[in-house]
Amino acid sequence: MQRKLKAVLATLGVGLSGTAFAQSDVTLYGIVDQSIRFTTNSNAQNDNQVQLTNGAITNSRWGLKGQEDLGGGMTALFRLESGFEPQNGQVDMNRLFGRYAYVGLSGRYGTFTLGRQGTESFNFFGDFDPLTVGNYTGNSWPFFMTIGRIDNTATYAGKFGGLHLGATYGFGQQPGSLSQNSYWGVRVSYDLGPASFGGTYQEQRDLNNNVQRMWGVGGKYAYGPATVFVGYMGGRDATGFVDDSLNDSSRTVTQGSFAQNPRRDTTLFTGVVYQATPALALTGAFYYDDMNNVNGFAGNGGKRYTGVLLAEYALSKRSQIYTTVDYNKVSGGAYTELPGKSNQLGVAVGMRHMF
Repeated sequence: MQRKLKAVLATLGVGLSGTAFAQSDVTLYGIVDQSIRFTTNSNAQNDNQVQLTNGAITNSRWGLKGQEDLGGGMTALFRLESGFEPQNGQVDMNRLFGRYAYVGLSGRYGTFTLGRQGTESFNFFGDFDPLTVGNYTGNSWPFFMTIGRIDNTATYAGKFGGLHLGATYGFGQQPGSLSQNSYWGVRVSYDLGPASFGGTYQEQRDLNNNVQRMWGVGGKYAYGPATVFVGYMGGRDATGFVDDSLNDSSRTVTQGSFAQNPRRDTTLFTGVVYQATPALALTGAFYYDDMNNVNGFAGNGGKRYTGVLLAEYALSKRSQIYTTVDYNKVSGGAYTELPGKSNQLGVAVGMRHMF
């Protein structure tokens, strides 16, 4: 599914030691995923919308990764990954490598990397979400609590038998302060036969030292062709990040004091992935959030419910077609998370190719 390019590549080899680079392997990889999506209640007037958009589950991306054997069980590595919109060719996040950009060393005791990387909670729930974190807001909204990816991080990841460990520190980069704009997080999980389970905790501070805390647990169990997922995510956000991320971009939202009234979330999810045939995979997922102090107002509670169905059919090892349906319902203070009515239905068909 990936095409290996043996160095030296002339355009990449400029300024690099020919001897050292010749011993490295560089892999060009990516996914091009495009879907046609129909959405109800897509604006304040509750109009329906049909659009060509990025993939339902796997955001389109391309990247380069490489490694060099340093001997003695030690390996040098790097990864550069960029997201893009195939419908118009635009780069996501206004960054050349907005998804990942890091360099590191790997050995018998784990891997240490430096650069732009995923948060520990994002990495953790990527393994325990039945959708592996969806790509539409309508099927991935709980994971805004994990922040996703952050800059200026030092990360350790280790695997010892069935035990998986992760720890990350994000440098705040502020003169005179180690805490402003900083991040730290940890995760641990364990594989025990067909079962896997674990937990995560992290904190992100803003420039005023207000804190967004996020924690959770997850588990999955494989039984024959089916894998069952279950998880819990909790959050306390005094920065406003979660509300700003979840509020629909078309709404003008009045906000109170996040520092005095931190948003609180209790999110539960479950789902099943069923490999019906070697080519056909069926997924069902359900997400629920009970929230309080929405948008910085004390006692402003709300709820959100989401159901997702996904069918994926493999045309080959590298090409799939799929169809998906998602339904969202909000109540109370959560009304700001949808553009119009308190419910929204999305239906999409798409195709992805991996290289």
